[in-house]
Amino acid sequence: MTVVRAFKWLATLVLAVIAMVILFIALFGWNWLRPPIEKFALNKTGRSLAIQGDLTLKFAWPLPRFQARDVTFANPAWAKEPLMLNSRAVEVTLDLTALLARRIAFPQVHLERPVVMLEQNPEGRKSWLLDLNQTDESARIEIDLLSLDQGTLGFDDAASKTRLRAELSTRQPDSRVRLWSGFQCARAIQGPAGQGPGQRRAGAGSA
Repeated sequence: MTVVRAFKWLATLVLAVIAMVILFIALFGWNWLRPPIEKFALNKTGRSLAIQGDLTLKFAWPLPRFQARDVTFANPAWAKEPLMLNSRAVEVTLDLTALLARRIAFPQVHLERPVVMLEQNPEGRKSWLLDLNQTDESARIEIDLLSLDQGTLGFDDAASKTRLRAELSTRQPDSRVRLWSGFQCARAIQGPAGQGPGQRRAGAGSA
């Protein structure tokens, strides 16, 4: 077999694989990715992630955008609230360069009508830490920019007997919530760096 024939054979094989992938996606969409994503989340966190609606993808390098409808993510078993997140839709931009370095980073996240319930128990375990014991401060997903459409945020700290609830919405581009170190928020929840999530409240809602 000559080099030219080998190249033609390889090119034909690659094109055939691409055509099969395109046909598969055209027939079945991206919903086939839901079970692997849910299993990955369960293995890593010990908690259930459920994507009950459609999953779609708009691919762009290096920041593809995913949208999932009707998403829930469970709280740890010790938490009072069964769900940490319940959202009509979740739209995320995934940083593929960070993924190649074995980090999960979301430059942008948009939540539609989310209910977010964060808890800390008397032993200091934090529901927003995603390791199996909720104690590893590095077990966080990096989120740079978060926008909310009619969201509810709750925070319960059993040790300090703190219970807060706030209604949050970020309708204007300059009022988006910027996150660092997990769920420490500026603008929507304003507090000095180092405070836990929800220790101060701004906007509509009642404690």
